[in-house]
Amino acid sequence: MKTAVDIADLSFTYRRYGGQAQPDPVLRAVTLSLPEGSKTLVLGAPDSGKSTLSKILCSLVPRHFDGDLGGAIRIDGTDISTCTPWELMTRVTLVAQNPQEQLLMTTCADEVAFPLESLGIERTALVDTVHNALQRWGLYSMAQVNPQEISGGERKRLLLAVTEAIDAPIWIMDEPFDDLDEQWRQLLLSRILGKKGTVVVFASRYLDEFRGNFDTYCHLFGGNIVRKSEEEIVVEFDRECELQFAPMQEEPAELPNHELHCTNLSIVHPRRSVSSDQPFSLSVPEFNIASGEVVALVGPNGAGKSTLSRVLCGLDPLVEGSITIDGSAIAGKGLQTRVGYLFQNPDYGIFLPTVRDELGWSLRQIRRLGTEEREQMVRSCARLFHLDLDDNPTMMGYGARKQLQAAVYYLLDRPFVIIDELDSGVTYAAAFEIVSLLRKNGAAIVIITHDRSFARNIAQRQYTITNGVVSPSEVGV
Repeated sequence: MKTAVDIADLSFTYRRYGGQAQPDPVLRAVTLSLPEGSKTLVLGAPDSGKSTLSKILCSLVPRHFDGDLGGAIRIDGTDISTCTPWELMTRVTLVAQNPQEQLLMTTCADEVAFPLESLGIERTALVDTVHNALQRWGLYSMAQVNPQEISGGERKRLLLAVTEAIDAPIWIMDEPFDDLDEQWRQLLLSRILGKKGTVVVFASRYLDEFRGNFDTYCHLFGGNIVRKSEEEIVVEFDRECELQFAPMQEEPAELPNHELHCTNLSIVHPRRSVSSDQPFSLSVPEFNIASGEVVALVGPNGAGKSTLSRVLCGLDPLVEGSITIDGSAIAGKGLQTRVGYLFQNPDYGIFLPTVRDELGWSLRQIRRLGTEEREQMVRSCARLFHLDLDDNPTMMGYGARKQLQAAVYYLLDRPFVIIDELDSGVTYAAAFEIVSLLRKNGAAIVIITHDRSFARNIAQRQYTITNGVVSPSEVGV
């Protein structure tokens, strides 16, 4: 059988910057051979090298990310060291973990059409392919909408539409199931299983959709790939996660007594890129959360979960209704100082050159502390969230950047915290630990998720958005 992906003795180390110490290798002597048509799942914790390896396989690393690459890779029989990424486009396609890394155009239709135009596809065939791809992934009505004005899950579906439109024989997919609701996860699974070509899926969580659906299971750990049976790989991966992250801690003995209550909220969120588009609207008859609670907020992609979150933390205005905290009406900056919002994309909330700077800035914003006391708090927080103070956030993995975002709000000590897609890009163990640490401070936490199992295991109550209305629902349903 023909070999689709052949990796031999692969190693990679990112280049040192400024006065930073020489980093450890991300990958060490990785060797893996995958036959044509195979479906492979690679499980690995955050910062294990999944995204790095996925980009290496598409010749993006080290071309666009400085580092030292060793070993050999052949994709569809071609040594990729002799190819540029665009020369590989007809052979291998990448779906990146963070859609923002790949979205370039000003409309969804143009996003799908751009690579097809680069390939010289005939006009009529191009138009048909774009329409079919958008239709399949539920984006046809958004063809002229700017990708920056759609939800995170819709952006992931847009990348999947682009991938299917190109129709390369090999798909490299970095956390492709993250940010998708159940309907689209099932469609993605069916497209993977139905594809005649080769698919490699990298993931930091073992989802129900993975069980029994791949012919090859691997564990990326310590810079190496181990290939074993599905059961053996899952056991090894679970053991790694348990060792890396602390178990869920008990509730604090004494909790503060704060409550956020919303009544008859009316929210409108227009898409500025399409003047004729009907503005998105959301109705919230009632929503409340109290200190120490974990409440899940669920709903399909594009239902308005992030839109509601932006209103609750004071980033977007209300049209009608009221928000009160401890019985007093509150809005705007008042909400911003009481309600923390961990963005679905952590890069929206990280802007300083080192982890130490990010954590230290949080303390400067809330109180005046002596230099020594501030440094002690920063160091303690970094240990709790498994962070290296000298790391540059732009060079950290997606999951580690989520840990950093959570650590910032741990220091800010907001009484209410909204976490948008916490389980995207991190292990279940890491997600539970983050919630445990924030609750230890007494925070009331809203978790936005598409993972029903995760919601059942972490939330006491749940709200669901259906047809533009937020209402209470059974947890995990």
